[in-house]
Amino acid sequence: MSQEEKHQEMSKYQLKRLIKKLDDIRGRNTELVSLYVPAGYDMSKISEFVTSEASEAKNIKSKHTRKNVQAALDKIGRRVKEEPVTPENGVVFFSGNVSEQEGRPDIQLWQVIPPQPIESRRYRCDKEFVLEPLKNMVVDDRVYGLIVADKSEAAIGYLQGSSIKTAYTLDSNVPGKTRAGGQSAQRFSRLRKQMLKTFLNEIADKSKKAFLDKAREDKLLGVVVGGPGFVKDKLVDNGYLHQELEDRIITTESLGHSGEGALSELVQKAEDAIEDSEAVREKQYVTEFLKNLKEENGKSEYGLKQVLKAMEMGAVETVLISEDIEMYEAQYICPNGHEEQVYEKEPKISDSIKCDECNEDMDLEEMQDIIDVMAEKAEEMSSDIQIISTDHEEGQRLMNMGGIAALMRYRIR
Repeated sequence: MSQEEKHQEMSKYQLKRLIKKLDDIRGRNTELVSLYVPAGYDMSKISEFVTSEASEAKNIKSKHTRKNVQAALDKIGRRVKEEPVTPENGVVFFSGNVSEQEGRPDIQLWQVIPPQPIESRRYRCDKEFVLEPLKNMVVDDRVYGLIVADKSEAAIGYLQGSSIKTAYTLDSNVPGKTRAGGQSAQRFSRLRKQMLKTFLNEIADKSKKAFLDKAREDKLLGVVVGGPGFVKDKLVDNGYLHQELEDRIITTESLGHSGEGALSELVQKAEDAIEDSEAVREKQYVTEFLKNLKEENGKSEYGLKQVLKAMEMGAVETVLISEDIEMYEAQYICPNGHEEQVYEKEPKISDSIKCDECNEDMDLEEMQDIIDVMAEKAEEMSSDIQIISTDHEEGQRLMNMGGIAALMRYRIR
């Protein structure tokens, strides 16, 4: 493997999947090693540091922990010696025992070339890997502000990437139009108006707390306001919202209901105004795919085999693949040169299989994540690829259908 290949940066989706995997690993003791090396560090000095830590590990009292830490540091040390210089964004090493059987260690090593620069050198042995710096790299912290309100309740939240997150939910004390006994109509009307005003001020205050810092950091892409009645209009038109938030309102939408459950409806209604949102784009792709299926017009395919066949024919415009899909392409070759590809989840992939043509053993040559496989094939055939989150209903529907689909250039059957 060339240095250029070794120093290839991970894409955000690859890093996101690795973080998810590493986040689930727990050590029995402080035996999981994390080492962050920023760009520009002398790798020979890092090698000396790792050797020193391995020597210090001799003082660990627990025999199993001592052996596992030393083995993890040994793996990192050997990999560090292969790195004459740090990559442009630095490099991260994770190593530790991932075996679930006590006394039968399985020491694994992961090397990460991150998509953004590492800010500082870090080293830690712990029961879990240090992942926070990498997690921050895969989160787009720009948001759309969402406000849904009527006279009885309100919800304030964010659209961040593909996810809708709730910041505040509020209930009002504004009474209905039926007067309490003994109150004049005029007095009751004044009371309702005052209580509504108080509620609108409360919504404005919570919106300020939720969005103003984002606005001042230039991470607020816009504010969307909605609701089933007149309250949304009063909130927008009567100067309740902080001026910096009011200036960022991009649309006001009429909804069928209010409260936390209406935040998704608000995003759906406001799609034209926030069409650059990742969530909106993903939903539009899946909606188009499902519409084509319903119309049976031949412009959609789904399932791994069908999509791969369509890609080989050059018929695919856009590949849709769920970020949650767990599948790999295993490439096998036998002594007589026959090749075969098998698609399975990682635990089901064997080191060897029988060749159908000559009955010899076929050895596993390479194993690749299916998303990487599809991305490479898409590039070869000038197709686009869209990674679809399962944070929204459309993404979950795609995953329930196998997680792989395609929008077609032309019908193939």
